[in-house]
Amino acid sequence: MARERKPREPYVPPIRKIELSDRNFGLRAVATVLLLLIGVGALAYGIIALITPEGGWQEIKVGSSANLSCGDDFYLYYELGVSGESVTAENRAITSLYTDAAVHAYRVFDTLQSWDGVGNLWDVNHHPNEAVEVDPVLYEAFSLLEEHHSRLLYLGPLYGMYESLFFCQDDGEAANFDPLTDPGAAAFAAECAAFAQDPESIDLALLGDNRVQLHVSQEYLTWAAENEEERFLDFFWLKNAFIADDLADTLIDAGYTRGTLSSYDGYLRCLDSSGASYSLDFTARAGDNVRTAAMVAYAGPMAIVFLRDYPLNSMDAQRFYEYMDGRRCLPYVDPTDGLGRAALPELACFSREKGCAETLMEAAPLYVADQISQNALETLPAADIWPVWCDGTVIHASASELTFSSLYRDESVQYTLEQTSP
Repeated sequence: MARERKPREPYVPPIRKIELSDRNFGLRAVATVLLLLIGVGALAYGIIALITPEGGWQEIKVGSSANLSCGDDFYLYYELGVSGESVTAENRAITSLYTDAAVHAYRVFDTLQSWDGVGNLWDVNHHPNEAVEVDPVLYEAFSLLEEHHSRLLYLGPLYGMYESLFFCQDDGEAANFDPLTDPGAAAFAAECAAFAQDPESIDLALLGDNRVQLHVSQEYLTWAAENEEERFLDFFWLKNAFIADDLADTLIDAGYTRGTLSSYDGYLRCLDSSGASYSLDFTARAGDNVRTAAMVAYAGPMAIVFLRDYPLNSMDAQRFYEYMDGRRCLPYVDPTDGLGRAALPELACFSREKGCAETLMEAAPLYVADQISQNALETLPAADIWPVWCDGTVIHASASELTFSSLYRDESVQYTLEQTSP
């Protein structure tokens, strides 16, 4: 039988009593105070260093105390300290301005609720056949769509179905919302497209002074009630192009131009007019492989619209659904039949004179198609839009103001550039 072993107790050093002398007490007191001041100073410096922004390029985020905003959709990078203003004051001013603009833009394009003092999309959708006063930003967006004779705005109910499709967790669930696999979804898409294409069924009248009236036929109202649909109008995948312009113009009008603003889904505004050089990673998809095919350098100011049939980040993935066999469902819904399609894996459009929304209005009819018209792409420079697209491993560009570098090459793929003069 093993002998019992007494548990070992932790070692405790012997306690010693130390007598403190009263000699030099004053000197010790002064030293203690100095050490305390040094410690407090170091702590204060550390806190200030944490809350005081440095000069140079910094990301500006929407203030944490903001209400619902579109800030999560955008990235604002700004070169602080160039203007000569205090970096802290400049950062605070830009953050406040950007925060207010992001909150306001969210409310303007909100389809889920009304907001006091902001005539928004919800208000228009819930007051069919009535005159409604809307925010000037929304009125300007409506005007641009009307100018380009676009009917994409009228696919609201169908966009809701595609949102449900993109958030599905598996192929079986997704198939229930996919017009290409489910007869009910196909019929719903066809009905939505038919209404959207017919001005007699739905049409938005611009009355002037920021007042609009959404005309909806009784047949469409009855159909909407039967299907529990209240969202007649929605910008959906177009929305962030209009918001990017609103946010960028707000910053420019306030004199803040040393920055870039981009959205997760491909809309970018370079605010800088100093002549500094910027670059865009031009990605290309070949099969399931997505890679940076080239670096595209440009000088601002510039608006860039980068359309693609694949996601580039986790947020972007929320705009698509990819089946196990690799087939992707796309957000670019064709108003003629309600089906998502893209003529190219990717298309980037640069414009010095136009904003993102107007650039998109020119590019959308070409991109939301079964195949691209190269002749149509080559006419875009006449409208101050410089397209860049990929055909296999050949990067095509109709732009004299863009510089290409770092063309991707490895043992299996070698990208080349074919650049034509406008």
